[in-house]
Amino acid sequence: MCSSSKMLLTIFSVILLLSPFALADDASYFYPGGSHDTGIISPAEFLGHPLAERASKYEEVKAYFTALAAESSRMILVEDGESHEGRPMFYAIISSEKNMSRLNTIKSDIQKLADPRLVESASEAESLALETPAITWILYTIHGNEVSGTESSLQCAWQLVAGNDETTRKIRDELVVCLYPMQNPDGRERYLNQVFQWNGPVANNDYQSMQLAGDWPPTRGNHYLFDLNRDWFLLAHPESRARVKALIEWMPQLVIDAHEMGSYDTYLFSPPREPINTHINRSIRKWWRVFADEQAQAFNSYGWSYYTGEWNESWYPGYTTSWTSCLGAVSILYEQALTGGTQVKRPDGAVLTFREAVHHQFVSSMANLKTAANNRRALLSDFHAMKKESLTSAAKAKVKAYIVDPSKNPTRAANLMEKLAFQGIEIGRASEEFTLSKVRDAWSEKPAKTTFPAGSYVIRLDQPLRPLAEAILEFDPRLSTEVLKDERDSLEKGRGSKMYEVSTWSLFLAFDVDAYESYSLPDLTTEPFQGMVDTQLKIENSRPGFGYLLDYNDDSAVLALFRLHAKDYNVRSAIKPFVLGGKKYDRGTLLIRLNENPAEIVDDVAAIARETGVSVLGIDTALSDSGPDLGGRQFRLLVKPKIAMIAGPSISSYSFGSMWYHLEQDLGYRCSLLYESHFSWRDLRKYNVIILPSGSYNSLLGKAERLKDWVRDGGTLITAGSASVYVADKDRGFSKVRILRQSLEDNDLYSRALTREDNAGKSVVDSLSVWGISDTKKPSDDKNGEDAEKPKKLSKEEREELDSARRLFRPFGAYVNAALDAEHWLSFGIGTRMPALLGSSYAFRAKSPVETVARLSDASSIRVSGLFWPEARERWSRSAYATRESMGRGQVILFAEEPFFRAYNYGTARLLDNAIALGPGFGSSQPVDW
Repeated sequence: MCSSSKMLLTIFSVILLLSPFALADDASYFYPGGSHDTGIISPAEFLGHPLAERASKYEEVKAYFTALAAESSRMILVEDGESHEGRPMFYAIISSEKNMSRLNTIKSDIQKLADPRLVESASEAESLALETPAITWILYTIHGNEVSGTESSLQCAWQLVAGNDETTRKIRDELVVCLYPMQNPDGRERYLNQVFQWNGPVANNDYQSMQLAGDWPPTRGNHYLFDLNRDWFLLAHPESRARVKALIEWMPQLVIDAHEMGSYDTYLFSPPREPINTHINRSIRKWWRVFADEQAQAFNSYGWSYYTGEWNESWYPGYTTSWTSCLGAVSILYEQALTGGTQVKRPDGAVLTFREAVHHQFVSSMANLKTAANNRRALLSDFHAMKKESLTSAAKAKVKAYIVDPSKNPTRAANLMEKLAFQGIEIGRASEEFTLSKVRDAWSEKPAKTTFPAGSYVIRLDQPLRPLAEAILEFDPRLSTEVLKDERDSLEKGRGSKMYEVSTWSLFLAFDVDAYESYSLPDLTTEPFQGMVDTQLKIENSRPGFGYLLDYNDDSAVLALFRLHAKDYNVRSAIKPFVLGGKKYDRGTLLIRLNENPAEIVDDVAAIARETGVSVLGIDTALSDSGPDLGGRQFRLLVKPKIAMIAGPSISSYSFGSMWYHLEQDLGYRCSLLYESHFSWRDLRKYNVIILPSGSYNSLLGKAERLKDWVRDGGTLITAGSASVYVADKDRGFSKVRILRQSLEDNDLYSRALTREDNAGKSVVDSLSVWGISDTKKPSDDKNGEDAEKPKKLSKEEREELDSARRLFRPFGAYVNAALDAEHWLSFGIGTRMPALLGSSYAFRAKSPVETVARLSDASSIRVSGLFWPEARERWSRSAYATRESMGRGQVILFAEEPFFRAYNYGTARLLDNAIALGPGFGSSQPVDW
């Protein structure tokens, strides 16, 4: 064919594609038998190609929604925030013209139904349920690589705005639909950029290929690679905060959460299987079945495959569906087989296209909206009844309130309260000291009488959002006996765990605050929580003669230290406690000597105090009342951390992302990201801290001699999770820490070492014996003599078999009791114990000369919260959680788990902060000009 003929054919094809006949096929394909307002532009007309021919980019989606809102009074567009990368987050509000003209009234009436205290009578509640549209939210594409939902949002919005059929009109009349086209624009754009880069003129339907799977960094998460479908009550990210703010404002009765799953699967929707969070109201469970029946009918009309439950549970309250269910909405999950925006060849030979996937999502959305419209009044009545139940049943509940004493770490406690208040949970602050007769913290078995200071936070549970408050705060959520039996059977039969998520998550434990559950409603005067401004502390004596002291127990001091490091100021840390001016100062207290810093330090300290809220005291003397004087050697000069972190396909994106986020967002500190394949030729002398996130390092570092040399020269190496497994592997010669499965033959050796560690500092001195005057010990006193019964010594095979059996019962996200060496600099500002989240099959062993800074408790007290089988208690008993050891002039710091899991475990994150901020000064010896 000649070139001119080819050109004419191309032009003809484009004209045919853009013709009304071709584009009109979208309407009949997605919604057979429907009719539409021809004056409102369809997605196909706007995009210039049939919908789902390819995945639409962010700007295309936003432009279409903007055009649709401009053409119709049935829709408005709301911007409610920005993503990390600065993309505006937006959603559409769609309803009838009548409803759109009174949105503020509708919102006000819904808020009344959501809070029975605002409703004067039962008749008023009935009237509101009769006259008010129900609120429905459709949330598409929270995971960046699950693209069919966003494309469905285009068709769904057009159908709701332009559709003239009876069903669509009824949906508009009975509902206010809030439609979120994409919840994770940064992840979606990253995914589309990756797959578009590898696409070409030849279609590839192999789901393993980069044309569908994408590349690194992973595209499921947001900018910091977080799974936003775990962030609903954690609120680490602006995308989550935007959605939560809008949902609290609207208080929906129906929430749709559209996802994608494995390419070889079919389609899943609610109801979920057990375990289901106990705070999800039984009314919602009833509605799940109603919606599922009608969604199934819609799929049956096409002959499509689908299923419910199976692997999907609703235990963790941080999922979209679980969190919104605790809010009082009937929340429905969609999982469509993933196509990557193109097509996938399935094992049965069939090819699933992107267009089909979008069709499935669209039909599901319309089916659920139809069910909601047909049941509007009943949904509203049940919604209000759930809220009334939250108020009335609180009187019968065992726990009546939660109390938080902020004294230990005021900034962290206020930070937690802000997260709770943002979600609509009511919080009071005590105006004076008070005493409660029966309260219990997470560490205690029995309640006790406790006095709380003025300023303590009080969260009464007789409030409309009691289910949400209890779900995210309770110390120890309990799985049912049936679920436990099913889980154990699966483990014992070698099928692995059936748990889809962590078994516990309490924000009180994650933040490591002093929280108590109260078995009576406190009778005291409280003021509404007003936010972080409550904790701002002023600088005292801002123009001192000698220097400044900063209390390191509060998180604000960590932030202040990183600010001071960034400005290259000299800061010291107290090795021992001391008393000055009648006040006791703990280990870790920060000291700034004026004679070691330039003159501008005075103004900068004041500015940092205002920015961070840290408590700063100007001092005019170096002479302490007791303890070390401030001009002596017991105040260690810290070294500015120069941080690098390894990134790449072999690294866990979640582990990497959490620490990257923490450094940049929480601490505002610079970190260089070194791509794994470039590691071998990077100049490591630029850094004195290198972080290895959890990941596989076998091929990356080889024998790791280059990294070892860097440590020996004064570097601080920090490892987390499986990176610690790599370093502790006995064949690496990297660390003296050992993983349990490789050191079973040394059980006796480690047992004796633990005994020595436990007895250190606890000896009773017999002065007569010291001076040789008498020998008080008698042979009969030795209970370990020849007559004592010795435990049977297991063979190597028996030890390995026992350990393998215990590993079957590994924890999947449980809080355990970690005892701290309070004298070690890694523990500064923390205390003597902390809850640590554990979810690994690896247990670590450490003995001298390794410094075990955090060691798990013995089997009888190791479990704090969550599912932790007896076998796991025995295996992880007295294992190491955080260690520090010397290597040449440098050091290696190991964390058995992720220290900042999901950006909310601020308790263990403090260990990480200390490792970075204090480590180069305390644990290594570096050249002066480093």
